[in-house]
Amino acid sequence: MAWQDTMIKMLRILVNDIEDTPTYSDGRLEQVLAVGAHYVVQEIDGFDYTYTVDISTPAISPDPTSTGEVEFTNFVVLKAACITDFSTFRTKALSSGIKVRCGPAVLETVKHLDGFKQLLDMGPCAAYEELKKQWMFGQKSMVKAILSPFVSNAFDPSTLITGSNYYPNHLRYYR
Repeated sequence: MAWQDTMIKMLRILVNDIEDTPTYSDGRLEQVLAVGAHYVVQEIDGFDYTYTVDISTPAISPDPTSTGEVEFTNFVVLKAACITDFSTFRTKALSSGIKVRCGPAVLETVKHLDGFKQLLDMGPCAAYEELKKQWMFGQKSMVKAILSPFVSNAFDPSTLITGSNYYPNHLRYYR
């Protein structure tokens, strides 16, 4: 139960659910963390351990908080916060759009969605994507791929020969 204790607290802080009466139950946040872990395992390689995720239980093994692999824990919590924020955004979007006009008086609740949209653009979702990009470019296999030579299918080695009078057939040389 160690990952649940640590990761649920982290997730509650990220989604601002730290009131005396929280919005989400611990069981619900466990499910969201398991779904987040499922996505992290599919999207990101290079962890020291191979994690197995069971969404129906929910379970993550080995326990990422006991393996000491802080990176995996952070990825899962950020992904779970992103999923939770999207859920909140969808809920608010369904209940918004109310615009009532009675003579000169207007009641409009559409603008409050802008704050949620901004949260999605710059909050945990953006942090997750940025961290994922940095992680992927920091892996040895990715660096090897970037530094390896590349030859395209349209490569013509005759263009590498340099001489004063040599040019490929499709070009003419005038002196």
